[in-house]
Amino acid sequence: MSTAELLASLAILAAAAFAQGVFGLGFAMIATPLLALFLDYRAAVFLAAVPLWVLAGTWLVANRRDLRNAGVPWPLLPGIAVGAVTGVWLQVALPERVSLLLLAALLAFSVALPWALQHFRTDVSQASRRAAPVFGALAGVTESALNVGAPFMVLFGGLGRLTRHQQLIALNLCFFVGKTIQVSLMSSAAWPVATLPLVLGVSISLLLYRVGDRLAGRYPAAAFRRLLAAFLGFMAVSLVVRAALHP
Repeated sequence: MSTAELLASLAILAAAAFAQGVFGLGFAMIATPLLALFLDYRAAVFLAAVPLWVLAGTWLVANRRDLRNAGVPWPLLPGIAVGAVTGVWLQVALPERVSLLLLAALLAFSVALPWALQHFRTDVSQASRRAAPVFGALAGVTESALNVGAPFMVLFGGLGRLTRHQQLIALNLCFFVGKTIQVSLMSSAAWPVATLPLVLGVSISLLLYRVGDRLAGRYPAAAFRRLLAAFLGFMAVSLVVRAALHP
């Protein structure tokens, strides 16, 4: 990794961590596609995965008293674990071009998801909660293979009618469990990123996450969602172009 790539990577991680701290999500969806535009795909995934693992663990520790009685369907966890193992296998097996296209498709799905949930009127909350392991598995697969597990957790939260705090718990459980498995399996073979960029990435992500967390609630969430949707749409197109140009 060149000096320019390192500085760009750290700036991306800092911005993504700040958004995660303020709004509770966005780190992987911001960092992963941007890093994948100029880094090797596995390196981009790993460089974003390790800081997110630390951030999710930090959030769960800070909110540990709420976990037991939060009302989050715990059958999500085995689904996430199985999906995460499968996702690592897919990440290794799939060509980089295919992974980039799948990530682009997942980002496009993320853009359409809020609109779809807003217009879905049927109450399927009980059925969705019974299907928690399935949603967990889908989130675990995309969390490990593409580094973005939030869309299926958001879909589950919307259909299952989770409160915002329950949604945040489900998201961070997905991030932490999925990343624990993903990072463990990926690092057991070979570290795709040198130690120094990882240490710097984790440090700056944790710092900006804490800054963002102190500012949580001071910025309009609706405006952030609109900006994130526009960004994800642009990144989906950019990743398709990147895949087309990939040798």
